[in-house]
Amino acid sequence: MDFKSAVTRARRGLREERRLYLVAVSSLTVAFLCVAGAILTMQNLAEMADRWGRSGRVTVYLRDGAQGEDVQRLRAVLEGLSETASVTHLSSAEARAQFLEHADVGADLSALPAEAFPASLEVTLVADAEPERVDAIAARVTEFRAVQDVETYRGWFDRLESLLAAGRGFAFALTLLVSLCVVAVIGNTIRLAVARRRQEIEVMKLCGATDGFVRGPFVLEGTFQGFISAFLAVALLMLGFFLLRPRIDVTFAALAGMRSVFIEPWLLVAIIVTGAAVGALGSAISLRRYLTV
Repeated sequence: MDFKSAVTRARRGLREERRLYLVAVSSLTVAFLCVAGAILTMQNLAEMADRWGRSGRVTVYLRDGAQGEDVQRLRAVLEGLSETASVTHLSSAEARAQFLEHADVGADLSALPAEAFPASLEVTLVADAEPERVDAIAARVTEFRAVQDVETYRGWFDRLESLLAAGRGFAFALTLLVSLCVVAVIGNTIRLAVARRRQEIEVMKLCGATDGFVRGPFVLEGTFQGFISAFLAVALLMLGFFLLRPRIDVTFAALAGMRSVFIEPWLLVAIIVTGAAVGALGSAISLRRYLTV
């Protein structure tokens, strides 16, 4: 097959069938946008989990009326552990002030007394702290008479990991579903294009054209549909993300303590390349079934 000739005929076919291909590309762009949006969500959840995992902490809640010397002794023990990066004492008044600063529940909470918020020791852990060791430390710390409760946030991280695993499964299933939709849409589009150019194909076959010569332009047209649909989806997602990012970051920073991130460049390239590959596959399958000349 002469590649230059195939490209020329594919360009002509795209011009002649532009309305048909425009409808197909519009539908496929929405499908790829759903996949890219799911990947973007998973990227930010994974980034949040990684950030919080690297900046782990433990909250040691103190009993009401805990003696100062008991608190100092406990703090000295915590600071002496190899897993501890820093220890900060948070009084009831300071805990109340922090809560009111970050609370956004649409109600006036300023009347809450300081006694409603227990004093605590906020322990920041080193990056390589082993979860099992942290649990052992928490169990030991609860034996101190100044301690009311210890929160390691382990259960929350377990739920987050479960959410990430479920999200990855959903994103994978969505990608498979969209791939099947792309194959079906492009296949049907190419089939209609073949039907409209039936006479031209018959003339080429009578003149001795090979199957590869006939099929080449249609495969290129399907590849282009998949490529441009994935590219437009990525471009639209990028445009929307960076236009809305200032608003997103306000909420994201309050919830996760970090800025939102966009999809990594290699994943963007993978989405576009996958779109082109699936488009070519859809064309090839359609031609195999319907191009009987």
